Amino acid sequence: MVASTFEELAPALPNEMAGLRRKLIHWLGEFPLDPDSTHDITLAAYEALANVAAHAYPHGHGWARLQARREGDAITVTVTDTGCGIPATRPRVAGLRTSGGRGLLLIDQVADQSDIDSGEKGTTVRMTWRPPALRDAG
Repeated sequence: MVASTFEELAPALPNEMAGLRRKLIHWLGEFPLDPDSTHDITLAAYEALANVAAHAYPHGHGWARLQARREGDAITVTVTDTGCGIPATRPRVAGLRTSGGRGLLLIDQVADQSDIDSGEKGTTVRMTWRPPALRDAG
């Protein structure tokens, strides 16, 4: 029986984020997903996780939580941290002179739906996909 939910907590370090990505790929492998959907889901999730490792805890260490859920024909992936949040003045569009800034734009492009809730107590990035294979599987 395939678990309809997945949840892992890890220190917000680059090598740990890569480990969470591998675990997500393994979980997604239990569903009849096409390679493009699996790629988009893991790419966007890893971008959100990499942002946690790079930006959420500038003055120390913290944690990243990766959650995924299949509900009917949709897969929702949520990445949460309790870090410093995304500054309200930070643009969501990558500019020519920026270092970074492409992760959130990429997430917007590959997810069917995405939203970000960010403040002083952390950030939650929620991304949803409706892969064709899940719609066809009923």
